[in-house]
Amino acid sequence: MKLYRLSPGRVLRNSRLLSRLPVAVLGLALTASLLAAEPPPLISRSGGLEDMVLQLPPIKMIVKPAKSEIEITLRDRSLLLFAMAPEQFKPYVKELRTLRGENFLLDSPSDHRHHHGLMYGITVNGRNFWEEATDPGVEEVSPVPMRYVARTPEGHPMAVFTQGIFWLADTNREAPDRFQRALLREVRTLTLVADEAAGEVALGWHAEFTAGPGADAVKLTGANYHGLGMRFVRAFDRQAKHLNSENAPYSAEQRGDVLPARWAATEHEIDGQPVTVAIFASPHNAGKSHFFSMLDPFAYLSATQNLDKTPLEYKKNDKFTLDYLVLNYPEHKSREFLEARYQKWLKELAAKAQK
Repeated sequence: MKLYRLSPGRVLRNSRLLSRLPVAVLGLALTASLLAAEPPPLISRSGGLEDMVLQLPPIKMIVKPAKSEIEITLRDRSLLLFAMAPEQFKPYVKELRTLRGENFLLDSPSDHRHHHGLMYGITVNGRNFWEEATDPGVEEVSPVPMRYVARTPEGHPMAVFTQGIFWLADTNREAPDRFQRALLREVRTLTLVADEAAGEVALGWHAEFTAGPGADAVKLTGANYHGLGMRFVRAFDRQAKHLNSENAPYSAEQRGDVLPARWAATEHEIDGQPVTVAIFASPHNAGKSHFFSMLDPFAYLSATQNLDKTPLEYKKNDKFTLDYLVLNYPEHKSREFLEARYQKWLKELAAKAQK
């Protein structure tokens, strides 16, 4: 596999293009000056279905066309595995690891085959994009993302990829004009930043939606768990601990609690090692931020917009955005620590909005 470096001119042209993408969820936009201060990233270019590699040591992004996957590694250890096979109903994060190496996501378990690691799904005009049974929806994704690797202004390794997604009825999956039948068009950007000193892996989830063109209006609804959800590995079942920004109590059974909150987190051990996972919701997301959580019979956490109680409606060509931040640490973190981290994220979002 041949590696070559982009010329400085090529890097700058790419940065101009990237500056127009809806990236930098963490307020870490890639700029020409930042690129110019770094050695150009190494890229492997190969034909056919061979892997495409983009790296700026110690971080590396590998697009794997043969497997329909994207992997992000740090010092040659996997941090994220993203699944986007065309036969899937939606793209999703299949694996997400701590800096120590523990993967805390479970994909397609026998009890709920439609639970896929970290995924986003709701109901649109009655079409269910969460469950994959009767009249399901399909999130069709572009196979090769726009992508880059860099360092944040603080010097942390960062990897970003952006994809177009068309929200379709399953019956339209093979239609030649399926993109014109889309209920929603989405541009989704995932931004992974590894802060090794803090022991933090931060995954920014930024989505820009446009209603239509396949309907004159769309109504967003769903069950009380529809949204950005993650299924935890079996070690968390019935044993993990949930906590939230409002310090609101959970039920004794924890078989499906829904609480209004700005963020929520789950902590437990994997192979005897402590792990904390948190989801932050932007206050600018439409609807009222709620979190669904459960422990019995399995551990789950989902950030929702309260669509089961208050649906959202948009006309064709209306635009809306969603921002979430998914954090993990190889240790238990207090509610006070997570609240301070949330406030820091809000400042990063505000700084981004002013640019």
